[in-house]
This record gives sequence, structure tokens and C-alpha cells, in this order.
Amino acid sequence: MVTPLYEREPESAPGPFYVVKDMCITCSLPVKTAPKTVKYHETPCEGCPEGRADHCYVSRQPETPEEIDRMIDVVAGSCIAAYRYCGTDPEILRRLVEAGCKEQCDAVCKKKWWRFW
Repeated sequence: MVTPLYEREPESAPGPFYVVKDMCITCSLPVKTAPKTVKYHETPCEGCPEGRADHCYVSRQPETPEEIDRMIDVVAGSCIAAYRYCGTDPEILRRLVEAGCKEQCDAVCKKKWWRFW
């Protein structure tokens, strides 16, 4: 892993996938695409019994190939590029770059070692 280029949401699980602090617009795509790894942060609300979602965060890092696939879909589908990857796994980086997400890969943005892609 490389040092993330952006500050993470504070609730985020340690690891390579993260949400940039204060960038999530609660569009629902991440939570619906990767419900085992992405959650809403709920803010108490007097008129709402379950609280109000104010942003998403990576609640735990993906562990299975299916969960990794879903997180790659989340990064690729994020309309505002709020989801990022600061890992160095060559296969995940390759897949993210092929999905058009090179700018959301901190290792690629920080170090220009992707020249073979």
C-alpha cells in the first residue's frame, strides 16, 4: 500500500480501498453495489427513527474475489470519483486502469510505474 493521496472518511476500515473525506454525495450506488463492504454513516435525526445518511465509508475491506469485483465496480461507477484505491496489487491496478480509473489509483498517480499499461 502507498500513502493515500486524500484524507479518508474517519470511519473507514484500514486498507487500500477508501472514500475521500467529505466527497460522498450518498448516491446509493456504492451501498447497493457492495453492501458487504460499503455502509452509510448515519447522523441522528429527530424526525427520522433510523437516522439520516450523510456519507458512505468502506466498512471493511473486500476479502473474496466477488467482493473485490464489487469494489472495482464501485470505484468505476463513482460519478464523482469519491472512491479510491491506494493498494499496489498489480491485478487490481490493471483492472482499475482498464476500467478507466487510473486517476483513482493512488499508486499510479503518485508513482509513474504504470507505463506498461
